[in-house]
Amino acid sequence: MTGNAQLQTRKQAAIARGMGNMYQAYVAKAKNAEVWDVEGNRYIDFGAGIAVCNTGHSHPKVVAAVQQQVASFSHTCVMINPYEQAVELAEKLNQLVPGESPKKTIFVSTGAEAVENAIKIARAHIGRRGTIAFTGGFHGRTNMCMALTGKTLPYNSMFKFLILRR
Repeated sequence: MTGNAQLQTRKQAAIARGMGNMYQAYVAKAKNAEVWDVEGNRYIDFGAGIAVCNTGHSHPKVVAAVQQQVASFSHTCVMINPYEQAVELAEKLNQLVPGESPKKTIFVSTGAEAVENAIKIARAHIGRRGTIAFTGGFHGRTNMCMALTGKTLPYNSMFKFLILRR
């Protein structure tokens, strides 16, 4: 059996420092709001995958939906081979956004990609280049997002950015 300490040593040798981990408890399984590490220790999962597991781990409806979808196909890029479920999800998301103006959805892979697209769309719409970011916010690890991020340590302390102040 490989324990937490051995996995942490292997991780440090194989994965870049930019993907640090807060805890050295390596997850073996999870159910609802609990996780178990490779050594059998049980934890309450307060992080929920940075708040993306809002139904908890292994929710029966989510597991059934994933199994049903993977039985049909596991992945195609919507920009190459679109599929009905993507259109349905976009329609549902658009209905949830308040306001009377027309809505559209974009599907991206990461939060940083979403932030960068939001900035590009906003700049194109208003015709201005400036962006305001709040101190202490985390926006992602891409170059643009690091420039916006107020959390210098550990995210952008080793990188230099030109910050214009008026």
